[in-house]
Amino acid sequence: MFSLKNYLPDATLSKYMKVLVRADENVFLKIFLNKQIQIQRYIREGEILDQLVVLNEGKNNLQIEGENLEGNKYVLNKSIRYLEKPFAIVDQNYAGDDKDFAGGIVFCKSLKSLAEILRNKDSLYKSVFIRNGIYREKVNIDSSRVMLIGEDRNKTIVTYSLAAGLPAENGEILSTSNTATFTISGEDFVVENITFENGFDRNVPIEHRQAVAVKAMADRLIFFNCVFKSTQDTLYADFGRQYYYRCYIEGDVDFIFGAATAVFEDCVICSLDREDTKIKGYVTAASTKPDSQYGFLFIRCKLISNINIREKECVYLGRPWHPSSDPHRWANVVFKECYLDEHIHPDGWCEMHGFCPENERFFEYRNFGPGAKQNPKRPQLDEIEAQMYTKENVLGDWKVEI
Repeated sequence: MFSLKNYLPDATLSKYMKVLVRADENVFLKIFLNKQIQIQRYIREGEILDQLVVLNEGKNNLQIEGENLEGNKYVLNKSIRYLEKPFAIVDQNYAGDDKDFAGGIVFCKSLKSLAEILRNKDSLYKSVFIRNGIYREKVNIDSSRVMLIGEDRNKTIVTYSLAAGLPAENGEILSTSNTATFTISGEDFVVENITFENGFDRNVPIEHRQAVAVKAMADRLIFFNCVFKSTQDTLYADFGRQYYYRCYIEGDVDFIFGAATAVFEDCVICSLDREDTKIKGYVTAASTKPDSQYGFLFIRCKLISNINIREKECVYLGRPWHPSSDPHRWANVVFKECYLDEHIHPDGWCEMHGFCPENERFFEYRNFGPGAKQNPKRPQLDEIEAQMYTKENVLGDWKVEI
């Protein structure tokens, strides 16, 4: 019906945004910005509509609607954040000196440099714009009240390659938690439009292969439109309240794990294949503490895989992780109104190191798809119980805003 002919980033420093739309057939087009009509026009097949829109500071919702002569409609939505004057800009191709201060903005060539700058600044909220690029670095940010905004989630990539079992710089062996590409331990933190990756090659012949992409240890932490990539132990969510919205997370074994209270809403969760293995993996390994009412809540997520269609029913929704340092955990995971593809095992849950799923708080509610089986091994919430598991209840007095 119509196609977008120019690149639109997820975030920009420019107030003005050009939108080029090509008609693939005769079509009536409307362009809205934040629900306000910008233009409406009939254009013929092959014609290009060139429209300049003026962005507002913060989030902008661009919507393009097309209707052909038969009355068929197509809608394209794009979220674009405009940062008028960020606290800092991270750009690995910046021509000046690292940590330059110009025009009231700090310019950094790496995320490590940014972490050093943030550590020495006051507690006022700080927005940071990260330009597209592949940032090959291991990063630890322990500052609070920060907003990290990537230019494009598929082009702003933070990557490193470490796994448990490899030697550390001090000669000892790395533990799982020390393999993380990106560690965050502040609070009131927002991250948008960034891909985080641990690129460890699991064919390396070592005993342990846990390779964390993100270690999240922050209260009131939001990830929006982000990507998390690794294999085993991709996302280590281990402290505080966390909210993941419209994110993509992939891995194989225990790839969403930890003790945090976390809500995953409208996310895509992709299980990766493990060759020569009958059981391909486990989506979650929660280690919720007994005094925590909530652990992981997945709402309207889509669970898919790249596993061969002939190898069905080979991934469990989760298993309980009871760390040896604190075995008295009581894991809580709920999948609510999620699509489950055919890779999900009919039993849903399984044991881990002798801890059985029936003794944990594992539940489902109104899931659908070929993997959404119902049997005694997969406890279902009733209507009243399901009302307990909402974003608002899980996150408590923290009111998230995207």
